[in-house]
Amino acid sequence: MISSKTPVRIAFGGGATDVEPYSSEYGGFVVNATINKHFAVKIDYNNGNNIKIFRDTELIHNLELSNELKLDSDLIKGVMYYLNVKDGIDISFHADPPKKAGLGASASLSCALIAGILKLQGKEINKNSVAEMAFQVEDKILKNAGGRQDQYAAVYGGFNSLEFQGGSKVIVENLNISNSLKSELEDRLILYYTGQEHVSGDLVKDQIKSYKSKKEKSKSYLDQLKEIAYNIKDTIISEDLESFGILLNKDLEVKRKFNPRLVTKFMNNLNKGMIKRGAIGGRVCGAGGGGCMIWLVDKTDYNAITDYLNKRPGFIIDYEFVEKGLELKKI
Repeated sequence: MISSKTPVRIAFGGGATDVEPYSSEYGGFVVNATINKHFAVKIDYNNGNNIKIFRDTELIHNLELSNELKLDSDLIKGVMYYLNVKDGIDISFHADPPKKAGLGASASLSCALIAGILKLQGKEINKNSVAEMAFQVEDKILKNAGGRQDQYAAVYGGFNSLEFQGGSKVIVENLNISNSLKSELEDRLILYYTGQEHVSGDLVKDQIKSYKSKKEKSKSYLDQLKEIAYNIKDTIISEDLESFGILLNKDLEVKRKFNPRLVTKFMNNLNKGMIKRGAIGGRVCGAGGGGCMIWLVDKTDYNAITDYLNKRPGFIIDYEFVEKGLELKKI
């Protein structure tokens, strides 16, 4: 039996610049960090002629290998199809993060599944290859448009900047932040699930369509998002959290202008309420349109801010940053 585990990520800046064709034509740049919300997967042969898939202990799929796998939007089926699984296997998984939260959950699960199956088959595991396979499952098999930051975050883990040079050319740089900065960010950076599920693929398709039809205008916004991400990297390295918080809000404003659907009315009003109560800045996680938001706050304002959020429809997610990405072992 193989155990596979991958984290999800919080994105700080540069999201959308990792999406083709912009990333190939002009290069993308993203800064993110992984947190202790994981997908834990266990995989083993079952000596049968089917693939059984369990979420915790609940059987959610029983796929007959003798039948052609009918694809739908289901990620796990997409992975089975992509890897051309021919042996009977049992897969069980546990999910820490909420669904459709903008934390890169689908990519994290896909990476855990792919790496686990390859390990079970005795094949060599390469982080870049796993990330690229996971991207291909979503982009080519399931036609769920997106970028590559989530997959690379899941396999590498840690605080990273990611440079996208087109296609599978991705440079991952660990920012090697101090433990004191990590602790301060955990104390001051609030992660909040809005209660609104988002569908990232639809929003990314809007982005690609807009980029192709209004290239200069779209390129201008994406250039701004990329520049903000470079500056966010600098503030993390220099440990300038005040500037970091201001840049989070700048990212939010550019995204809202780029595509109003990325920042819902509820999210925009929520952010205004947070700023009014002392938050330095905030942004949406992932493609937007729902899911999670983050805010950097002063410790002195923390209680007033959390009281405000606790009266809203969503909930605060407790988390810690983690350095490990993909973890594999035989059990």
